[in-house]
Amino acid sequence: MINLTCWQLAPAVASDGVGVLRLPSMDFDAQNQGRSSSHIGHSSSASSADAIKDPTAKVFALIKDLVVGNRMAISFPYKEPSSVEFYPKQVTQNIPFSSDAVPWLLRFFSFSPDSKQALGMRQTLALCEKEPKQGVIRGCVTSIESLVHFARRILGPGTEVEILRSSLVSKSTPLVQNYTVLDFKEVATGNIVPCHNQPYPYPVYHCHYQLGIDNKVFKVFLRGDNGELVDSVFFCHMDTSKLTDDHVAFRLLGVKPGESEVCHFFTAYDLATVPIVPK
Repeated sequence: MINLTCWQLAPAVASDGVGVLRLPSMDFDAQNQGRSSSHIGHSSSASSADAIKDPTAKVFALIKDLVVGNRMAISFPYKEPSSVEFYPKQVTQNIPFSSDAVPWLLRFFSFSPDSKQALGMRQTLALCEKEPKQGVIRGCVTSIESLVHFARRILGPGTEVEILRSSLVSKSTPLVQNYTVLDFKEVATGNIVPCHNQPYPYPVYHCHYQLGIDNKVFKVFLRGDNGELVDSVFFCHMDTSKLTDDHVAFRLLGVKPGESEVCHFFTAYDLATVPIVPK
């Protein structure tokens, strides 16, 4: 059984084309060059100095900040639903997904070899093909079926899987605004698999899991100053001892590696899978 929380399948597309910390401004799109997501894997000093000025870095908080009535400045960037919702497996399963196939893919998607789209595609394929470090399970998924298959490698064969993601904000929502905590609840502790949307002609997610590390995930119900309601995913890395002290999250939160968890709100184009525990 698969429980799809805040999830909708994208409509099928025509066969001739498709219309761990990282920040939303790091994605390749029409507006800016970079990658997308809020993933705790970014730690270089120079990049951290730049990232702390980035408005999309307004995603970090601590568990103690989850207090009903508390107001926080949070970034929930808008993205077209069709760029984040998986296409049906039958649409993508016959499209090659490898760096060796890039010349064919460029022709298939009508991308110029030196375009931003081509660069984003190459970088995503390179990320997906990169060998994981010891103690890390990672991979890329292109459908709900492959997502569930990957999650069950970690959660256990036959595990009922719940897919969590934040609700999409409207196009008119400010990139950063104050949100008030209306309610929250812990959803899972332990085996949680986060996945991050990557730049690609159709939705592709990079999923990862570090063996022996327990994390927590919460659902937090928020109301923006503009009145918009967001049902958000709040992911907490409970062991931060191996992160460098110049990580942007520590600089923003005023804590040090190993002395506190680091949490971040997921945008609607990131997701997490958790096991469904029988009641």
